[in-house]
Amino acid sequence: MFRVLYYSLKIDTYYAINSFFYYLRKLPILKKIIDGDSYKANILKYIGAIVGIILSLGNMFLNKFIYFLIIYLLANFINKSTFTFFHIYFFFSIIGMFIHNQFLSTGIKKYLSIMIFKMDTKKYLKYNLFWIFLTNFIFNLICFIIFKMPLSYSLMLVVYQLGLRMIGEGFNIWYFRKYNNFWYNNTILYFSILGILLLFAISPYFGIMIDKDIIFIGLIISIIGGIIGYIYFDHFDDYKPIMKILYASNNKMNESNNRLEIVAVKDRDIEINNRLIENKSGYDYFNTIFFERHKNILLRSSRNYSIILFIIYSVSIYFLLTNKQFFDLISYTLEYKMGIFVFIMYFINRGSIVTQAMFYNCDHAMLKYNFYREPKVIVGLFKKRLITIIKVNMISSLVIGIGNVILLLLVGNMNILNMLSTFLFIIILSVFFSIHYLVMYYLIQPYDNNMRIKKISYSVISLITYFLSYEMFFIEISSVTFSIIGLLFCILYIFISIKLIENFAPRTFKLN
Repeated sequence: MFRVLYYSLKIDTYYAINSFFYYLRKLPILKKIIDGDSYKANILKYIGAIVGIILSLGNMFLNKFIYFLIIYLLANFINKSTFTFFHIYFFFSIIGMFIHNQFLSTGIKKYLSIMIFKMDTKKYLKYNLFWIFLTNFIFNLICFIIFKMPLSYSLMLVVYQLGLRMIGEGFNIWYFRKYNNFWYNNTILYFSILGILLLFAISPYFGIMIDKDIIFIGLIISIIGGIIGYIYFDHFDDYKPIMKILYASNNKMNESNNRLEIVAVKDRDIEINNRLIENKSGYDYFNTIFFERHKNILLRSSRNYSIILFIIYSVSIYFLLTNKQFFDLISYTLEYKMGIFVFIMYFINRGSIVTQAMFYNCDHAMLKYNFYREPKVIVGLFKKRLITIIKVNMISSLVIGIGNVILLLLVGNMNILNMLSTFLFIIILSVFFSIHYLVMYYLIQPYDNNMRIKKISYSVISLITYFLSYEMFFIEISSVTFSIIGLLFCILYIFISIKLIENFAPRTFKLN
């Protein structure tokens, strides 16, 4: 096993090195400096390996920390009890048992190890299991210590989670062998179980909490179940054929086909109502045809988010009407913590999906023609598309804006200026993110024909956008002031964006 562990880590290390050099060469300054001769230098290989390993472990720890932070914030919101934290973690671990299965997952490193370098599949999966359990044990324990939780219960819950993970792996293998499919593809069963478990997780809000003895009982059950799951895994030897089936059906090693499926046009969407285009011409005609053919793609996720947001606001209104203690919290949030909605709007904005649909179903073919990259064509289509994306994002934005106004009315805040600024701020945010993703698309054009992102600059800007949105979460400022600043910034951003599109897009908007 340790020999397999050694070679697996070696493959991961060289993959990290190659990835490190690949992305370095994408940077304009280093593109000509780093060549094949530079790669031969051992010192650069060592640096690449160290950076790759640090980034890999850092990413694992960051994801784990965010997971704990969500539980911590949720527990504090409910009743600021340490045991509430344990209660939520207890049920979140059960959810993780179903959604974090590793054995039958596909990925580039697993593909290289099993399919290319012909490593023993079962031994590799054992290494993978050992490595996941080791890192999970360490990072979970560190996070429990960071959040100052009692060590005894922390150790019990860490082992409890690992046992559940092993049960989930065994169950996933059994289900796949029996039905030749993953259990989570049964959406009715999957979402029903998740919904029930989430309700159990937040039950302390309703005064229902598990007993401390339940944690100990859960620990015993998870250990016994985990051992049974491991024995089941160990007695099954046909993993290599299963992995071949999975990779053949995926035709991947990446997520590109998932993205292609998201943005692909269905046959039923091709027909267009002629009345919608009979009085249009030029860019308006072209954009109208595109929007009508892709209406379901563009509106699907926005509608889904709108439904979810409507349910959330409906539940919030109900709790506000039945629990007066939330009045001050809601009022303060909507008056001085509007930065929270920057972070929310970042996640629900559909600009990224829309640009993927534009590229895959239109631009990757049209960019082969020189006239399509002329400044007049680019700017004309940019303006039409901007209006389209704003309309798409406005669906969910209006739910939030109207929902906030209703909440202000319910808490007795009748200040017209506050209500107006709160509503306009959400609309401004929606417009900003619509512009932002479209500008990045035209100035960087990050996709290749398989919808993979090939430009590191796009990933860097996306990451910066995420962190800036996250920082807004902690800003306390009047909603009126925030709205005025947002409006001025949005107007300036539109003006600068159009100038950048006019001057640079003819060179940057191209095929990769």
